[in-house]
Amino acid sequence: MRLGLPVIVVNDGSTDATSSILGTWASGPDRHVITHERNRGKAAALHTGFAKASALGFTHALTIDSDGQHVPSDLQLLIARSAENPRALIVGARPGRTAGCPAGSIIGRRLSNHFVWITSGVRVDDSQSGLRSYPLDLVEALGSKSGRYAFETEVLIRAGWAGARVVEVPISGVYKVPGGRVTHFRVGRDTWDAIRMHAMLLGRSVLPGDPVPRATWSNTTPATHFSGSTGTVLRRACWWLGPRRLFEMATGDAGSRERLAASVAAGVFMAVAPLYGVKTIVCLWLAAKFRLHPAVVIAVSSLSTPPVGFVFVFLSLFVGHTLLHGAFPTLETLPAWSTFKLADARALLWEWIAGAAVVGSTLALLSYAALRIVLRTRATPRVPGAAA
Repeated sequence: MRLGLPVIVVNDGSTDATSSILGTWASGPDRHVITHERNRGKAAALHTGFAKASALGFTHALTIDSDGQHVPSDLQLLIARSAENPRALIVGARPGRTAGCPAGSIIGRRLSNHFVWITSGVRVDDSQSGLRSYPLDLVEALGSKSGRYAFETEVLIRAGWAGARVVEVPISGVYKVPGGRVTHFRVGRDTWDAIRMHAMLLGRSVLPGDPVPRATWSNTTPATHFSGSTGTVLRRACWWLGPRRLFEMATGDAGSRERLAASVAAGVFMAVAPLYGVKTIVCLWLAAKFRLHPAVVIAVSSLSTPPVGFVFVFLSLFVGHTLLHGAFPTLETLPAWSTFKLADARALLWEWIAGAAVVGSTLALLSYAALRIVLRTRATPRVPGAAA
């Protein structure tokens, strides 16, 4: 396959016939070979290639491993996506399961993906892919320090800290390579390096301040979109719970306004629900699961306190008794205190639970609909001269 692009090959201390093969290959135009006298690891090879690309005047560098696990034609997919997002780091995401892929690699990749998200907020399916498109000025600004294979994961985390976009493109994955796959990955050493890197970066992520200067790297998405969804753990927590996100949800697109209305509705449901003692935990879980505003959910759920809380309990018991017994409750149907038994408590509890489910759902839907009307999407302004 020919892309018509200059190619830079970094020979990282090969001891076989690679040097002579590359010497012949490099006789062609736009072919550059840089040789490390000894093996210095993947990170060093990438930095060497980036430096050469910058010296040649290029703004981006496409990377591909030489172990045969990537299909060169997939580079066209990255080029197209990079043209659409020139300020973004483009990552080729291999399928989750590929024939011949070791189980250890799959588990390691998933763990790495998870820690990348925890540490930076960047969600990727393949944090260890070697098929990428790097904006060279972004790589320089991020200042990734990890060596060997850990570099490719660290650069994703630092991109999240900087507020840069990380865009994934589905690609192929090959593990059954003719002649066998050659890799310098050392299970013990490189796994330990990855664990140490994640621990250090996670520790830095909970401290105040930005490890990497934040900048507007995206050319297609407003900077506010990435102001809180990515960044250090502390920055994201402040944004997640803070008023700035509330303002962005109230004034954002239709999806943001829907989530704000849903936040209020979830809070109303939780105010009615008989979940005393665990309401805050459930509110935080709902907010994280459905991308709601946690402060709104918790604040509205506090309506469960007196005096409003007593009204919710009374309505729930009334509706629950009617549903379970087919008749409205009366004073005669209430158990006498002098003869109150455990069976009576269980009956009232079931009435409360059933009634709360109905009352909470009804009030939640009504509050959601009312707030959607208040926060309805503004009509798109008519373009002057456009046909009606």
